Amino acid sequence: MLKDTQLIGNRYRLVERIGRGGMGEVYEALDRLTGQSVALKRVAVDSEKSTASSKNASRDFRLALAQEFRTLASLRHPNIISVLDYGFDAARQPFFTLELLHNAQPIVRYAANEEFPRQLELLVQMLHALAYLHRRGIVHRDVKPDNVMVVADQVKVLDFGLAIAREHTEDSSATVGTIAYMAPEVLQSEPTSEASDLYAVGVISYELFGGKHPFHTESLSTLLQEVLLTVPDTQPLLVDDSLKSIVSKLLAKKPEQRPATANDVIQMFIDSGHYPPRPEAVSIRESYLQAARFVGREPELQRLSASLSGLLNGVGESWLIAGESGIGKSRLLDEIRTQAVVNGVLVLRGQAISEGGRPYELWREALRLLSLQGEIDDDDAMILRSLIPDLPALLGRYIPDTPPQTPPERLMVAIEQ
Repeated sequence: MLKDTQLIGNRYRLVERIGRGGMGEVYEALDRLTGQSVALKRVAVDSEKSTASSKNASRDFRLALAQEFRTLASLRHPNIISVLDYGFDAARQPFFTLELLHNAQPIVRYAANEEFPRQLELLVQMLHALAYLHRRGIVHRDVKPDNVMVVADQVKVLDFGLAIAREHTEDSSATVGTIAYMAPEVLQSEPTSEASDLYAVGVISYELFGGKHPFHTESLSTLLQEVLLTVPDTQPLLVDDSLKSIVSKLLAKKPEQRPATANDVIQMFIDSGHYPPRPEAVSIRESYLQAARFVGREPELQRLSASLSGLLNGVGESWLIAGESGIGKSRLLDEIRTQAVVNGVLVLRGQAISEGGRPYELWREALRLLSLQGEIDDDDAMILRSLIPDLPALLGRYIPDTPPQTPPERLMVAIEQ
């Protein structure tokens, strides 16, 4: 158990460490703003690699990393774990939060006692997740059973993307743990690709259908030699020849000999007669529409970036961003938020509707986050409670109700404080 006072970003209270790997540590954390438990991953960036000769170069690294976090946070797919938030802690070390999976099991362990149709269904769910990632230009790079979890009969793929983070955190000891799922070309220092991810799918498929790894994993040298040179024997697999052929193609030594896409593999399962064609689920179809890439608005982004630079030098500005629905206002704000977070700027966000909202509606959510950033004395807290009813829970202490007929000027003073 960790100390109760260990906070990240003044918002997340670490509860206990639940995992550790080459890229850092994963904690169960309490989100003080929502009251929900989340998984928080602290990325252990190598200071020697990430510290450059100039502040600009160091900032460029953080910006590239934050952009990766933002991309992951934009992904919404039923078979991919949701990234909820990201940022940098007081020591400028990166972190991001994810949905916390309860009672999750790696796909191979979960499927060990399942019937063949269920095993195939789990594989297809994993392939749907990879098809979505690849469509977004994201190569997973570390597909293995521990990164393909099953919760309540649903696959959740995690620990994907983050090429920049891996470049600054991986070392030989971190790599050894997943060599058993690395494609031959990756072991030969060639670029990781979609085909490399599909090779790992082949290894997992072999384990599901055969109950063991396709190669001897007891000796690292033997494993490396077999991955590079030995054609896996599919005869022990407890499936027919059509499925054995699919597994063999996934485990081909050369990437160009494997299926071209994850969707092609799904179609191969359908063509084998073992997986009936099904209409695309609404949740999967909508996932492709919810994460469009940011294009255009370069002039507007440049102006806001210049305004942010002024802010960092003590010159504040106010901007009105207006326009019809759907032209990219929210995405523009997301872009400038990323730049702000990288520079250590606190970003507050509020939302209101033109009619029917409560007084000060635009400020309520922003004030909830702001209330976690510093000390609030009892007098101001009592006044602010009129706008933040759950302030006692947020601050973890008793706060009296706001006195009736509090002057608006007093509320403004409390907000400013």
